[in-house]
Amino acid sequence: MLTKIKHSVLTASTVSLLSLSSLALANPSYAAILNLDFSTWERIGDVTTTSNQVILKSGTDLSNAPTGGGADSLEEFLSIPADSLLNAVDAFAVQGSAIKQTFTNVQAGDVFSFNWNFAIKDPVDSAFVTINNSVIPLVNAPFSYTFLTAGDYVLGIGVVDVFDVTEESQLIVSQITPQPVNEPVTLLGSFIMLGYGVGMLHKSRQKTQISN
Repeated sequence: MLTKIKHSVLTASTVSLLSLSSLALANPSYAAILNLDFSTWERIGDVTTTSNQVILKSGTDLSNAPTGGGADSLEEFLSIPADSLLNAVDAFAVQGSAIKQTFTNVQAGDVFSFNWNFAIKDPVDSAFVTINNSVIPLVNAPFSYTFLTAGDYVLGIGVVDVFDVTEESQLIVSQITPQPVNEPVTLLGSFIMLGYGVGMLHKSRQKTQISN
């Protein structure tokens, strides 16, 4: 009778371990802390936000954040080196608008993406993304970026007028999505637990056979 009770307890424990392992495998860890509500992001220039969409404009009286660095510039706001936009986007970028947010605990392999549409009235105007000190011109939609190293990141999205401010271009950003990578430590722990449970069950069966 005692042998049967032990066998039942071990079987139940193994099933529980299997369930926990399956849960860990099926649910990847959302490591990066990222606020998906655009209305809470920091902004500079002519920016209109809702919870799930942001509109950034160039060439208006409000989109007057200058490029080149220094006080109240786009570079200062985005925490990137002076002249970064002039070097990476266009040497004749004049002014623009941007939003930014700092997100933490990003893991290597995490993917960040969003949809965007650039309504261009002046064909030389440009839109871009900044990730820490990197400036990435927006070319293909949707935008997608894979983080190669873990850490904290400052993310910026913006638009600039090039040559003059006579035409108003408009960048619309929506459906921002973080795609986390599975954490290897969690998966490894699950496999260890699974192996331990199976091993205990096997030993229990051997003892039962001997006692019989």
